[in-house]
Amino acid sequence: MERDRKNYHYIITILKIISPVLFALFILTANILSKNNYQEGSYTILNDDEYVRYFTSDTAKAEESITCALFMYKLDNYNINNLEEPIPLITSALINAAKRNVNVTIIFEKSKDENDLSNKYNENTAAYLMKNGINILYDNESKKLHAKLCLIDDKIIYTGSHNFTYSAMKRNSENSVRIISNSEAKKIKEYFTKIIE
Repeated sequence: MERDRKNYHYIITILKIISPVLFALFILTANILSKNNYQEGSYTILNDDEYVRYFTSDTAKAEESITCALFMYKLDNYNINNLEEPIPLITSALINAAKRNVNVTIIFEKSKDENDLSNKYNENTAAYLMKNGINILYDNESKKLHAKLCLIDDKIIYTGSHNFTYSAMKRNSENSVRIISNSEAKKIKEYFTKIIE
């Protein structure tokens, strides 16, 4: 019996010593994994509706700026308060970022063709976003802006086939990539300047 007690106390003493070490290792591992999510030069392929989850998460963490150049951003026919739908969720994330004093700018395609539906959709969306603190710019009409490109905090790039429409986020087969790169982000900033000149 006495021997069992000694063994029990011995095990408890070892656990008291090991537990803080194991906890520290757990915290260290979690931090390393978290930092890898923002590791320079890393990328993630985003198929179909994966885009929404990553984009809204990065937008929620944005600290300084979000700039997007988009061929089409369509709010029409959506209940903007239904955050179970992708476009209201993205829109809410952008507006919330603007409310946190993040500089949010959307560059829209504007066609010379007055009958182009993208003009109608983009102008309606632009009016709503401006009312909610988001900066709106239009591309140079000499070229069609067909990009679907976003830059968050000058380091996280989203580029690919996703327009900001229900069809792109829920119905179509779409593919984009999320890239973490300060050096490539500089090129994207230059590109934004070029398309609005």
